[in-house]
Amino acid sequence: MTNITRQIHVPYSAAQMYHLVNDVAAYPEFLPWCDASRVLRVQDNEMDASITLKVGALRKVFTTRNINDPGKKIVVSLLNGPFKSLDGFWSFNDLAEGGSMIRLNMSFEFSSKLVDMAIGPVFREIVRNLITAFQHRAVAVYGDQIEPGGVS
Repeated sequence: MTNITRQIHVPYSAAQMYHLVNDVAAYPEFLPWCDASRVLRVQDNEMDASITLKVGALRKVFTTRNINDPGKKIVVSLLNGPFKSLDGFWSFNDLAEGGSMIRLNMSFEFSSKLVDMAIGPVFREIVRNLITAFQHRAVAVYGDQIEPGGVS
């Protein structure tokens, strides 16, 4: 099982960052590995969404159920795909000094050793860099802000 945790201080509000992460339909616009994405169901605070991961000529689709606490948290769990398990969360917290702290925690295990060998290294790198991709998306959508944040 792989567990990856990243956090970053950004000069945007928690609500702004939550909106970007929750906008699954826009993922192909700025995530180069995302060949397609689709919202399958939205009900109350739940959303089921599928993402097509493209690694070279290989494409893998996975579907998650996201339970949302608007502006604060998104809890992600696997419905189907090339994983034995996949779960995690995004959290968004406004900071008194301005901006917000964004945290991503993702745990996953592929369904087989073969799948892990085929896409595992790339998927691990995608998850490690995901929070930075959303930081760049925030700059594109909301404009550049003065204080840069660092990933830890």
